[in-house]
Amino acid sequence: MNRYDLAGLQAAFHDHLLDRPSTIAGEIADGGRIDAARRLHIYHHAYRARLLDNLRDAYEKTWTYLGDDAFDAAAHAFVDANPPAHRNLRWHGAGFPEWLAMRFPDDRDIAELALIDWQLRRAFDGPDADPLTAGALATTDWDTAGFRFVPTLCLAPLHTNSTAIWHALDQEQSPPAAQALPAAAWLMIWRKAWQPHFRAIDAGEHAALAQLLAGATFAQLCAALGTRLGDAAAAAQAGTWLGRWLQDGLIAGLTHPPR
Repeated sequence: MNRYDLAGLQAAFHDHLLDRPSTIAGEIADGGRIDAARRLHIYHHAYRARLLDNLRDAYEKTWTYLGDDAFDAAAHAFVDANPPAHRNLRWHGAGFPEWLAMRFPDDRDIAELALIDWQLRRAFDGPDADPLTAGALATTDWDTAGFRFVPTLCLAPLHTNSTAIWHALDQEQSPPAAQALPAAAWLMIWRKAWQPHFRAIDAGEHAALAQLLAGATFAQLCAALGTRLGDAAAAAQAGTWLGRWLQDGLIAGLTHPPR
């Protein structure tokens, strides 16, 4: 290799950090109190330590839940299988929840806890949007209006009491034992003002949000509810959801599809 080929040196050094065959050792001059092999080892260790610190920071509650040894073992294995693919280290841990789901298939609470950690971080620095107020809906044409939700909104299935575990850890309390939920539920995460929030929602509310996110109007949602609940119960349920969505700052605008 040409000693002055910077790109080649960087590639060889990167290969060394990722435990791939590398020629970088031959490009480093010996001398001083620390030989070339030792210096390369120091950088190799520092690289992995920085990635571990990044995962600990992004998945703080998951780290607390698993403990140092179990979390570090999982994190190091993740780093080995998933070296950073972005220049910004912010995104390195994006696949950690899915990876934990495969590593701990019988402990869904672990992956769900990691998902909460990650999506809260994502919501914190996600795109801004000003939520609608109830007053802004005064002149709405409800026959055609649909909703545009804040861009930080995330919906994911829940199978365990991971939200209760997260809240206990956040209050520095002993978390409850992991339990499967008795009925299907969903996790909703978003940012309200400058603060990320999350709550568990039932299958009915999730279905309503999914329908609206797919482009349905509020009238179409109410009609679909009416076929299952009857008109009076559908109106009451839709009104309750709408009030909660406005209170939570979930609705960023209205859509008015053509008739």
